[in-house]
Amino acid sequence: MSCSPRAALSLGAACSIALVATACQHVPPAPIDAGANGERIAGRTLSSPAVQDVLARHGLSVSDNTWSLDQLTLAAWMLRTDVAVAGSELYAARAATVVDGQRPNPTVTSPNEVVTDSNVDDPWVIGAALALTFEPGHKRDIRRDRALAEERALEWKFGETLWSARAEVRTALLDLSAARELVALDDLGAQAARDYLAWVETRLAAGAATTSERLAAVLAVNESASRRGVDAAALATASATLAAKVGVAPRELGALELSVPPASPSLRLAAADVDSARDAALVNRLDVRRALAEYDVAEQALRAAVASQYPDITFAPGYLVDQADHKITLGLDLPVPLFHNADAQIRQAIAGRAVAAAKFDDVQAAALASIDVGFAQYEASRGALEAAERAERDAQEAAAALERQRAAGAANRGEVLAGQIATLQLRRTTVAARRAVVEAITAIENGIERPLYPESSIETAASIQELLVGPPQ
Repeated sequence: MSCSPRAALSLGAACSIALVATACQHVPPAPIDAGANGERIAGRTLSSPAVQDVLARHGLSVSDNTWSLDQLTLAAWMLRTDVAVAGSELYAARAATVVDGQRPNPTVTSPNEVVTDSNVDDPWVIGAALALTFEPGHKRDIRRDRALAEERALEWKFGETLWSARAEVRTALLDLSAARELVALDDLGAQAARDYLAWVETRLAAGAATTSERLAAVLAVNESASRRGVDAAALATASATLAAKVGVAPRELGALELSVPPASPSLRLAAADVDSARDAALVNRLDVRRALAEYDVAEQALRAAVASQYPDITFAPGYLVDQADHKITLGLDLPVPLFHNADAQIRQAIAGRAVAAAKFDDVQAAALASIDVGFAQYEASRGALEAAERAERDAQEAAAALERQRAAGAANRGEVLAGQIATLQLRRTTVAARRAVVEAITAIENGIERPLYPESSIETAASIQELLVGPPQ
């Protein structure tokens, strides 16, 4: 009889070790080599299979090497590291949801003793108990609901990252378009200034012009050259910025044809349209949805705090061999709220919910302010653009009239060139006015988080689940 407890103990230990060994999962290490990883990041390309696949799924495959804003946006979504970070955080949250939904594993306890008295026939006290923990108050369901709310919040955060990527690519593309237009105007202006200087020098040689007139013409040539240098630097910066926002090297974008939006937006926004978009933004903006999900997280945290008033109960039924006596045991484990109860935790959770509610108010208020400021800027800049376009048309008509007068002998070449230079300066003003209108539309776009100019065939919110095709390997 004395060997039976030892045999039982050995068998139990062997079974426990075998169970633990079979349950182990071995994950190989995945070290990062900074150099090799840097080469991979630097080697990102628009021709990668991931980019081509997402373009094909949206029916936007590139056939003539001309890339539109939508195509560049999809490429950025596949290549940018911040999008990958947001996706990885979401995958981690989904894995955490599974963990938080699990029941507590039972534990096995084995109280083993040996009696050291010499007159005992069977000195062994050997037993085992299976401890089962029960969570009253629906704690497991609450944990899972909170994890799901955190997962939804990260889904909307992922959507915000997608929208930010599109907005940054759009801004960079529009900056590049404006920079190209300014450099083209600079070239025309520089040529006109040189022609005017040559005309003044011809007249000066004939005694029909003064030195001060030549000095003014030289100054105009130098100013046009300096302006072109500044604008050329801005063009190079805009090109590099666009490449960075897409996630590729500048040399790759330099070999592409870019389909830029029209220089003058044909979009007309009425107050009624903005009011409708304003109302929709209060509900549908990505950050509003994220803030609402984060409020749900705080709500679930409060539910968990309330449920903590009901202590976990651990039952441990077992079997004990006490010196040849066979016994059935029943252990019970209960916490004793001797020093505190759940009141402080509940108050903390209530305060956390109030913080989440205040943040939700702040997000909605920021959305309203962004839309209202953007629309006010739009109305003002639209008026300025119309005035600039009128002034440019008047200057063009005046320049055309000077050409006719010159043909009739009533005006000289200098007057014609001066008219051309004035027209080019007004064209620069028009470009700046158009840019102000685009910036106002951008503010409204970011306020409602919906593409306005140019129109888009891809929807950010609908792309969240599409791009999350599976967890990282």
